[in-house]
Amino acid sequence: MVDASIDAALARLAVSDPADTLALVSEIARTTARLQGLMIHAQVHLARLRPPSAGDWADPSAEPYSEFAADELAAELGQSPRAQSERLATAWDTAHHLPGSLAALTAGTLDYPRLAALQQLTMGLSDAQRSLVEDTMLAGNRLKSTPQWRRKIRRLVAKIAPEALTRRRAEAHARRGVSIEPLDDGMALLQATLAAEDARAVFDRIDSLARASRTQTGPTGVGGEAEENRPLDARRADVLAALLLGNRREYVTVELQVIAPVGTLAGLDDNPAELVGYGPIPANVGRALASDAQWRRVLTDPESGTVLDLGHRRVPTPALARLVRHRQGRCVFPGCGMPATQADLDHTVAHAAGGRTALDNLGLLCRHHHRAKHVAGGWRLDQPSPGSFRWTSPSGRTYVADTTTNDEEAVLPWEQHRPKDIHAEDPPASPASPGRAPSVGSRTARPRRPEPFCPSRQPTAGPRATEPCPF
Repeated sequence: MVDASIDAALARLAVSDPADTLALVSEIARTTARLQGLMIHAQVHLARLRPPSAGDWADPSAEPYSEFAADELAAELGQSPRAQSERLATAWDTAHHLPGSLAALTAGTLDYPRLAALQQLTMGLSDAQRSLVEDTMLAGNRLKSTPQWRRKIRRLVAKIAPEALTRRRAEAHARRGVSIEPLDDGMALLQATLAAEDARAVFDRIDSLARASRTQTGPTGVGGEAEENRPLDARRADVLAALLLGNRREYVTVELQVIAPVGTLAGLDDNPAELVGYGPIPANVGRALASDAQWRRVLTDPESGTVLDLGHRRVPTPALARLVRHRQGRCVFPGCGMPATQADLDHTVAHAAGGRTALDNLGLLCRHHHRAKHVAGGWRLDQPSPGSFRWTSPSGRTYVADTTTNDEEAVLPWEQHRPKDIHAEDPPASPASPGRAPSVGSRTARPRRPEPFCPSRQPTAGPRATEPCPF
């Protein structure tokens, strides 16, 4: 039915005038909203079919559905479990506390961005207060832009529940933080969520220093850009980096890891290197980072990128663990971006069931998906071939994550919020092997990673010691 409608719309578009085209655009928007409403109904229905079970949410205030329900949606849609978890929570809240908005969305008279704004900005209000805000907004002018719609909701909330402003400010302040997102072309987006007054003061400080630097000259930057020719935005970015890192970056005690073919490091070719937690970087940038680092040797095949050697003739347990982490790079659940440094090592076939501690029987699982496999009792995992992880959902559907190549997009470790109670310090790093050509470099500080997973130690009640790593 949908396919036929799309075919008819395409045929209509081919002969439509501007007015008819705009009418078609409006119809498409309404149909999109209706399908999004249907999606919410389907998500909520699946959640109702997946009630909490033993070993599920340890927090009594958690959602009234299995914490692993979102993983089925993520695997089916090829999306991240974290995003689906947030969408499922939004869908559940909307269906149970804003039924009028969901009905309007399903009817095509309200779009999803406005519904999402209404849901987010009324969280924490009583049901009666949320209904009053909802009724007022749905009875008003829905042609307002989404920012105007949000501003009106904020004014209504302030008028109806002024005490909520103080509470929401405290809750939002508790969620302040810093995150990083990989961008294209060797760049990344660094974001900070701060109190509004702090953010304004920080930006004004950066801006004033950047404007003052207009008359200063200096050396040419990494990209070959003369200092005096930098636009204002670039000077702001440089001021921020200088304030945090100082002029002498060797004092910075953060870890950077670079993986590169030996030929790249030797200057024999310009095959890209890889910045762990980001992705491919130009060969010249990899060589520049490589010139100022401590090394642990990892050789890669320049054709396939396969890790060939960790620089040890005998492979002890720490070396095997490093090999697994370098080979897989992240949690092996489809779509999960938890990086290797924050994941547990798991025997695909349990050691107690005769599984070997070997490369072809080890995989990386974030704490949440480790629990999905060992505690939930619904998900099953096997390796049909080494590095190919096949998951079978509680519904009997199968999904495969292939880790035999290293061309998947890397996810930065700082994108993942990590509960403090599941991490322990790494042991001291092994010294570099003398006389070996290095291919992985790292700065001096050690990353944190989760404690080994032990199903027998997981409590079933009380504080959320079993809280999954946000994925």
